[in-house]
Amino acid sequence: MKQPNSYYKQEAKSLMEGKYSVVIPLTLILGFIAGLPSFLSNNFFAPKREINWETFEFILVDPGYPALVYLMSLLTFVLGALIAYSTVRMFILVAQNERPQFEPIIKVGFVEKPIRTLVTAFLSGLYIALWSLLFIIPGIVKTYAYSMSIYLLNKEPELDAADAITKSKDYTMGKKGSLFYLDLSYLGWYILGIFTFGILWFWIIPKHQTAKTLMFNEIYEEKNPKPILIDEEV
Repeated sequence: MKQPNSYYKQEAKSLMEGKYSVVIPLTLILGFIAGLPSFLSNNFFAPKREINWETFEFILVDPGYPALVYLMSLLTFVLGALIAYSTVRMFILVAQNERPQFEPIIKVGFVEKPIRTLVTAFLSGLYIALWSLLFIIPGIVKTYAYSMSIYLLNKEPELDAADAITKSKDYTMGKKGSLFYLDLSYLGWYILGIFTFGILWFWIIPKHQTAKTLMFNEIYEEKNPKPILIDEEV
């Protein structure tokens, strides 16, 4: 990368100024939508077990509703993928120093080729899971290799799922270490956020995601340089 992590982090901090009042509520709304099926499944439909303190074994006391659990798992995947698309769009706008608008951001993942987004999320998740069967390190490496897929779908509306994954692997070649170290540089802040009961994360996550988007922007521009226009005298 051309710039050190401190550059992206400082730029992200600057770009987020005046936008927290939009980004934090949007993050909460998107997170609520994505997490609602899982919440319902865990609290109302999942099997209930209690521990037998004499044998230290878990006993099934309520079988729950297995069919609804599977349905909610599928819905969690669908909403998670579409919300991820909307979230990436939000931080692309922030990285362009634009102020995201509530309704367009919430809707965009559901209206801009949602099937393409779902196929991309499914394929990249499947590949990561298969690589993770070998060992955790290959899984992490592939996670970073596919990390630009949803970003590329936002940047190139004509791109299909397979091409987005292939391009992501190509674009992140030699960049995965830089992306990893950028994420790692925020680890201390996330740990500190635990002691604030997660409240600090509402300010850390937007800056982190904006910094990552700035790095994605730089990678994308390296692969797609703008033509130099030369004025010719007639």
